[in-house]
Amino acid sequence: MKKVFLVLFVAFFAVAFTNAQSKMAASVQGTLSFPTGDFGDGAGTGFGASGTFVYSVSPMLDVTGSVGYIKWGTKESIPGYEVSFSDIPILVGLRYTFGKGQFLPYGAAEVGLHMLSSSVKGDLFGFTVDESSTETKFGIAPGFGFLYKFNPKTALDVNAKYNMIFTEGSSTTHLSVNVGVLFGL
Repeated sequence: MKKVFLVLFVAFFAVAFTNAQSKMAASVQGTLSFPTGDFGDGAGTGFGASGTFVYSVSPMLDVTGSVGYIKWGTKESIPGYEVSFSDIPILVGLRYTFGKGQFLPYGAAEVGLHMLSSSVKGDLFGFTVDESSTETKFGIAPGFGFLYKFNPKTALDVNAKYNMIFTEGSSTTHLSVNVGVLFGL
């Protein structure tokens, strides 16, 4: 399933990008992530980065594709152990921009796959623990943000997304705040 999704994602953007190069843009962003719900009970603030490709369908509607990496530690340290969580989101979505001019607020929605990993390493009472697990889950991410245009090809891109990852038993959720620069291609 992952391979099919990846092939469709690459094929869609390859066709879209070759047909209208002036309608493309890319953004590189730093990420600060705040775990919420059950996930927030154990995970601390996360840090990461993401890249987003944007294809303008109309002056106010964009198709987006993004890939990122976020890593969290634990809220409380466990003596002798190192515990961490990470997420590699691969998402596609839509972004609708309100208004025209230099300051452009927008609403967005994305769907896709999250490659989740957790790791526990340490020594306690002579026993060494080195366990890790990885799983891929589906998720959605509604959000909002704004573009502040420096010139026609460059803009500051600031947004917040509420990531809901559908894991067993409950959703793994976190609020991501992203700040970066969008470049026209």
